[in-house]
Amino acid sequence: MIHWRVGAGLGLVVLATGCIDNGVHAARSSNVGVVLGDFDDITTSLVALNIASEPWDGFVVQATYEPEDDRLHRGEMALQAEALLTDTEGDLDLDNYGTLFISSGTRGLGVAQYNDGTAPDNGIISNTEPLGHVCDFGDQDRLLVATDWAYDLIEFCWPDAIEFVGDDAQIDAAQTGVAGLDVLATVNDETLRADVGEVVSITYDYSAWTVIESVGKGSEVLLSGDVSYQASATESATTLTNVPLLVRFPTRAGSVVFSTFHISAQNPTLQQAILLDGMEGLKRDGGGVPDSGGNGG
Repeated sequence: MIHWRVGAGLGLVVLATGCIDNGVHAARSSNVGVVLGDFDDITTSLVALNIASEPWDGFVVQATYEPEDDRLHRGEMALQAEALLTDTEGDLDLDNYGTLFISSGTRGLGVAQYNDGTAPDNGIISNTEPLGHVCDFGDQDRLLVATDWAYDLIEFCWPDAIEFVGDDAQIDAAQTGVAGLDVLATVNDETLRADVGEVVSITYDYSAWTVIESVGKGSEVLLSGDVSYQASATESATTLTNVPLLVRFPTRAGSVVFSTFHISAQNPTLQQAILLDGMEGLKRDGGGVPDSGGNGG
């Protein structure tokens, strides 16, 4: 079934771009943090790999991957995404983690709520100074993973690492992917290919997913394929050939992984292979980037 996310693709100018040097140099940790969004949840796969994680409530409305549970999730959990991603008090919760997942559908990272185009949802992405904490986290000896609609964080912190479709200065501009048949992806990473083969089927379970055109110097394309996107409702779909679907790139001292698709929507074998082979520092029966006793960055 194809799902539609109403309100995707609306534009809003980003106030600033680039990584802000906020002077935070946190001690590395093997702990894993997961910001839960409406469209993606990697915790099930982490549990299967015996990797402990701590969840943060980033729901806009509710977890769409739990359709049998129709109650609203937002605000139910003690740990809220805003406190993690925009903390300005100096006692940063980000310091607790060596690996951080930011899921597609995390509130505060869009122009408007996808289910209500009149309700703003840019509380995190438009707050540029605190966003520097996220950039600093990724630039240290840590692992940051973002999926689909969380791409604006990658655009903000590392604008040269990935070239997304659309206007780089507008929030959500790259959220134009056409949902439909699964995409046959070429597996470019040697380690991942050894586990899943040369070609895999990638499921795009929602419309308006984030589309990449190319990557910058030093970025690795782990999976690539042919995709279609529609820049607006009045334009015809455009096809891009052999473009990146899953990307990894080094930062100043750490590593970032970005997925155009929802990892939780893939079959369990592929999910686990992506986690173990595509994300340096994530270990089965363990956690994130190990504590080596020093300070990152």
